[in-house]
Amino acid sequence: MEFKLLKNNTPLFNVFSELGQRIYLPDGIFHWSGRAKKEAEIIGTIGTAYGYEKDFIDGGLDNWAPLYLDSFKNYTNIDITSVVPYASIGGLQELRNIWKEWIIYKAGYKNKESRKTEQLERYITLPTVTQGITNGLFMVGSLFLNEGDFIISPNKRWGNYDNIFSKNLNAEIKSFDFFRNKQFNLEGFEQAIIEVAEKQEKILIILNFPNNPTGYTPLKSERDAIIQKLKETQKSIDKPIIIFVDDAYEPYVYNDNSIDHSIFYELMELDENIIPIKLDGISKELLAYGGRIGFVTIGLKPSWIQNEEELKQLKQEINNKLEGLNRSSISNTNHFYQAVTLKMFEEIGFEMIVQKREKNRNLLKNRYELINKELKKIENTEFSIDPNSGGFFLFVNLDYDKIKATEFADHLLKKYKVGVIPIEKPEININGIRIAYCSIDINDISEMVDRIHKAFNDF
Repeated sequence: MEFKLLKNNTPLFNVFSELGQRIYLPDGIFHWSGRAKKEAEIIGTIGTAYGYEKDFIDGGLDNWAPLYLDSFKNYTNIDITSVVPYASIGGLQELRNIWKEWIIYKAGYKNKESRKTEQLERYITLPTVTQGITNGLFMVGSLFLNEGDFIISPNKRWGNYDNIFSKNLNAEIKSFDFFRNKQFNLEGFEQAIIEVAEKQEKILIILNFPNNPTGYTPLKSERDAIIQKLKETQKSIDKPIIIFVDDAYEPYVYNDNSIDHSIFYELMELDENIIPIKLDGISKELLAYGGRIGFVTIGLKPSWIQNEEELKQLKQEINNKLEGLNRSSISNTNHFYQAVTLKMFEEIGFEMIVQKREKNRNLLKNRYELINKELKKIENTEFSIDPNSGGFFLFVNLDYDKIKATEFADHLLKKYKVGVIPIEKPEININGIRIAYCSIDINDISEMVDRIHKAFNDF
């Protein structure tokens, strides 16, 4: 593939990493397998063992099927052909289609004929299935980051970002203090962009709302301020801004004043070269943690294309890049969980999925409200809670000069039998504990906070 539109019509090709520029999915096996399915009478292209079921299963049927162990049928009533074969490199086509519709549904636009709905339908790529969001982050990181490149992130972030981007891809994370006066730190955010713009011709940012580890989700006014700051800064630096939007915890917002959907949708509406890449999946959204099914969806800009044919071609070029990364790393993803997810969407629909999930969300919301209420009773300047309104966690800051987070967590565990995650990174101004209230029964929350208070007082 020549990637003509990526090179000539978009800023993407020039801001790809060296790997991102050279990776592609060769025609090879999949080109000839696809042709063979349509044109051949005898197919010798597929790397999956097949046979007549009656020849390898006692009591099997006279149908041509992938070879399998009949024990698998004891554990699922899903058709065996949706369990044992390889999935397509980019994921099952039907699942990719329905996840795109799910993304549009999650935007909350009630009118399916609205301009915003039409814009999403036209200008987002078909989601590529990844081995969970972690694999998706590694994929997009590989696509854009060279060794030594910077990616901007709040200082309080999921620790695996550092593993993926810094330790694995040898990039640099430009941190800024997440909060200023208990709000999103717009000044620090802008300064980080300006400083990185002095060093490279592209700006990469990762945002995660609700945030792990803090549970922070922007207020609607904060969201609008972030969008406005991005627009102003992009115009001033005149360089493309690519934003990885980690939406792992997207549905779990418990405060009516906070945004109730991903910031991806507002970023999609911008004319500027602010390019959002959405990463979501079934781990948290459908509470299928071990399924390891994630999705990468890239937002495109109308100014990049002249007609529908160019738009179709551009999507094909981007899809080729993403599938090339899949093919050269994980090959493809779990067929069984893709089939299960697809079946659930088809049989019960979007609205019923949201309804079924609501009981889970309410359980978490009740815990969120109680733990915040109890923690606020601890009045001490050496102890503070970060803004939080969603997700599975909250973060308690400790005064580093007096209490080291790792020492406090050890004391709390040994004496009071309470386990938390300490995060102690004084070089980027972090010292505190992450509390995962998602895994604590509501009846234990008051007792847990009481023990934290005692540990704090006698530390």
